[in-house]
Amino acid sequence: MLLLFYYTLLILLVSITAAAFCLSGYLVSHRRMLAFACFGFLSYFFDVALVFQDDFLLRGAVVADGPIVHGAGGSVYFVGSQLPSVITGAGILMALWLCICDFFEVGNKVFKAAPGIVFVAGSLALYFFIENDSLGLFLFYGMRSLVMIWMLLYVATRYVGSPDGTVRERLWRYRWFYAGTWIFVMAVIAENAVLMFIVDPQLVSSGSVPFFPERNFAENALMLWCAGFICAGCWRLFSLHFKTPPADDGEKTTAFIDNGLASYRERYALSARETEVLREVLLGKDNQNIASDMNLALSTVKVHVHNILHKTNQANRQDLMRDFRMHS
Repeated sequence: MLLLFYYTLLILLVSITAAAFCLSGYLVSHRRMLAFACFGFLSYFFDVALVFQDDFLLRGAVVADGPIVHGAGGSVYFVGSQLPSVITGAGILMALWLCICDFFEVGNKVFKAAPGIVFVAGSLALYFFIENDSLGLFLFYGMRSLVMIWMLLYVATRYVGSPDGTVRERLWRYRWFYAGTWIFVMAVIAENAVLMFIVDPQLVSSGSVPFFPERNFAENALMLWCAGFICAGCWRLFSLHFKTPPADDGEKTTAFIDNGLASYRERYALSARETEVLREVLLGKDNQNIASDMNLALSTVKVHVHNILHKTNQANRQDLMRDFRMHS
């Protein structure tokens, strides 16, 4: 139990650290996706914190609704805060879904709310109307994986069916993260199946096999995978010196700008020449340097910069840089 205690503390530390990274990234870039991710990691923090109530304080205790240790069909399960886990689970899943919707610029509010509603309704139906046996618990704790699978399939559908090459290119950059997420989601389902249907209940009741239906080890691994990905992204964002990008045309800054120019150009219908000027602006060059580097008249550069600010609805260069980083 001591090892599990410190393991749980580690998971709590990683989840709250990831939330702090996301919050810092949001304050720097104003990307809504990072705000959603912050909420998701906070929800996971509270989800894991339920372990202290259930595993370390109430193990073997008797509560108003009956014993916490349930026997069903010869199996033994430690089931504590099922209803609170519905709330925290909804927060986790909705944060992920809103990140996906923000990426694809989905505006339909009903569509955005659908996964959360389905998850909560399905979980409550299973809790109140399905017997709390092996199958019932497997279905209850499998609702998270089911909703996540639907989200992953939605992303795959958008990738396959999108006629926009820019969108497909952006999605392709995250192919390893996407593939890893599939692997961990399948591992969550497999772990629940093994522990709920295969493992000898005597091993569970004796403590030889650590078994927490609401705390799946593969699910924690999935959180660590997501935390590593998002923290690495936030670190790259911080390294770009958001408000004042380096004027020496550093490799990281140049690569970031070049990767995002195509999608930004398409978003605001910029011309080819305006895109070229935009690149120079984002590199921190003034109008005179841009004119010299591109062999253009200074007045022509000023016109292009004015048109770029007008099309993107930005007041000045700093706002333009912020907007580029939000949508690239």
